[in-house]
Amino acid sequence: MTMNVKSKLQDISRHKKTKELILAPFRYFFLIAIGYIVLFQLFYMISYAFRPSAEMADPSVVWSPRNPTFDRFVEAFESLNYLTTLWNTVSVHIVSALIEVATCAVVAYGFARYNFPFKNVLFGFVIITIMVPQVMISVPLFLNYANFDFLGILGGLSKLFGTELRPNLLDSGFVFWIPSIFAAGLRSGLFIFIYRQFFKGLPYELEEAASIDGAGPIKTFMYIIVPSSGVAILTVAIFSVVWHWNEYDLSALYFNDNYPLSVRLSVVTTELANGATNDRGLTMAASLLFVLPVLIMYIILQRKFIQSIDRVGIVG
Repeated sequence: MTMNVKSKLQDISRHKKTKELILAPFRYFFLIAIGYIVLFQLFYMISYAFRPSAEMADPSVVWSPRNPTFDRFVEAFESLNYLTTLWNTVSVHIVSALIEVATCAVVAYGFARYNFPFKNVLFGFVIITIMVPQVMISVPLFLNYANFDFLGILGGLSKLFGTELRPNLLDSGFVFWIPSIFAAGLRSGLFIFIYRQFFKGLPYELEEAASIDGAGPIKTFMYIIVPSSGVAILTVAIFSVVWHWNEYDLSALYFNDNYPLSVRLSVVTTELANGATNDRGLTMAASLLFVLPVLIMYIILQRKFIQSIDRVGIVG
């Protein structure tokens, strides 16, 4: 009887190894193909960014420049006004992204752990915000920020005192900070959904133990839930930073002078395209300067990010 069991286990093991050997070439082919599609764009930018002008139209130069140069990066740095636009991006978009990481966690915790009237209806509105593109409501948002008001209070006071009290928030960071504070910024609905799914999987015993020790809801959230939710927070943080960093449509609409990098890159590219010569090397160098900070962040966090995606359970 024991020999039969061992024989069956060996057969199963051999079958698994054979299956792995058969599937391995297809698996590696698929990974290499996907990797090529993703990395080709990056290699293309690097190749052209380091080429001197004399080699731009040389058909014999395919990937590696004969005389690599940093001149294109110097020109791109000046054209982008890099330090100023980088500061605008960090102070507006990155700050908004980090605020959103915190506020969406608070909202999602309420949806996941507490019962209140119209809870399902309100969460339905959250799902609707995922499906409705931000650009579709950009014009009402623009008009609201041009004459910012809250429940018509400032408008009523303006009529009462005969002077305009509604501030113009356009071309300032408030157009992104305010929605993030109220968990209504870029992709907030998706972030709330991710947090909610994670919080629902946490054991209720954690909160019960905190309640026995005399901790209230706020203290429980800050000292028990947040330290236990590192994987969800990291996932949302990376998504939020990347999406805010790449945000173009609303930034181009709201800002007139204080452009972030995404808008400034588009302006530089358009100016080159409308000029006498289309300097592809300068465009590629500017694009590399734009993606470099996010690329460095992802390289540093990629292992933890992949583990977080697996534990949070995001698919598709």
